[in-house]
Amino acid sequence: MEKKRIPDFCAKGELDKLVTTIRHQSGIETDWENQQNTLVERHPYLVGYAFLIGLAIAFSITHLMAFIISFLFLYFISDFMTRDVHRFVPFIPRGVLFSILYILVILTITLLSYKVVPTLLKKLPELTGQLQVQIVKELKEANLKWGLSNYVDIEQIKGAVLKTSTGVFSFMANSLSPIYKGLIQFVFALAINLFCYLETERIEKTFTRDPNSLMTFVYRFIQVRLRIFYVYFRRVMGGQVIIALINTFISSIAIFGLGLPYPFLMMFVVFFCGLFPVIGNLISNTVLIINAFVSIGIWGSAFCLALLIIIHKLEYFLNSKIIGGIVRLPMAVSLGALIFCEVLLGIPGLILAIPLALFVRHEFEHIPGLSATALEQATVSDLEPLECSGDFSEPGPRVARKVR
Repeated sequence: MEKKRIPDFCAKGELDKLVTTIRHQSGIETDWENQQNTLVERHPYLVGYAFLIGLAIAFSITHLMAFIISFLFLYFISDFMTRDVHRFVPFIPRGVLFSILYILVILTITLLSYKVVPTLLKKLPELTGQLQVQIVKELKEANLKWGLSNYVDIEQIKGAVLKTSTGVFSFMANSLSPIYKGLIQFVFALAINLFCYLETERIEKTFTRDPNSLMTFVYRFIQVRLRIFYVYFRRVMGGQVIIALINTFISSIAIFGLGLPYPFLMMFVVFFCGLFPVIGNLISNTVLIINAFVSIGIWGSAFCLALLIIIHKLEYFLNSKIIGGIVRLPMAVSLGALIFCEVLLGIPGLILAIPLALFVRHEFEHIPGLSATALEQATVSDLEPLECSGDFSEPGPRVARKVR
């Protein structure tokens, strides 16, 4: 007779002992626990992915994507500081490097909360007025020079442009307000990342107390998948950070060369938007074009537009050289992943698209499918020629049979 597994009371606290005693008072729970979990044994991938997908859906419908992105970036930067930077300065302890990172992050949050965002909210109405005045001025000069009133209604164009500019800046002002909500999620991600760094072993022991339990299986399954996804995320985002730094350096030459106002804020916008593939360059350079048009005029915005085209073409080259060697995905697949993830997850999906595509490809490659022999037999069987019997000159049923 098989010996029943006895729960390990010594490894648990007093509260766990009490709860376990209640579970085993009737004996039914004990019998259930000693039975084999045939579902997990026969279909481990099915059970594991069911929990993983359920967790992803829960994060998505609860609008926690800002938290996920914040945590990934913080974990990425923490890993970079404690591993890559430590290789160059091995005499500095990892704990000190981690502390330096958190001091810089906290200073950045303070600067954004009390300086950058309030300044933007205050300057947006002023910038809107300046833009509208500049547009009217340029239209008047163009009308005097080329006689535009002979071909189009200048007043109608003015009204449309002023209405559009007001709507755009109103949208930007409304978009700045949710930043504070995202900032709260970022603070929570900052705290959780700190606890994950300090309590890694304790977290693992919490979810793997019973090696034969479903909890341990789910934890190990999700842990492995998250580590695989992070490897892809680290490589892709590492390349994207390099591209963002190059774009920021090139844009800073134009920013300081043209003498644009708020130069450091513009550089921050260029770098931050550069972390988003494809669309980030368009957003940052649109901001530069508007800033140049308001402060300098039409020739300044034309220069920034030319810079946008140059950086856009340069980004394709950099992507092929820096990220292309890592990703090795066809452009059609990359763009398809970007579109799909943007629709499904919003703007954060642009950051997660390429790592997710690589992760899904890796997982499907390592899930068993049909063997080569079975697949060949199925393909040959499906492709056997068909011979139709019956007279096609008259309507009626047709009979198809395989040629032997």
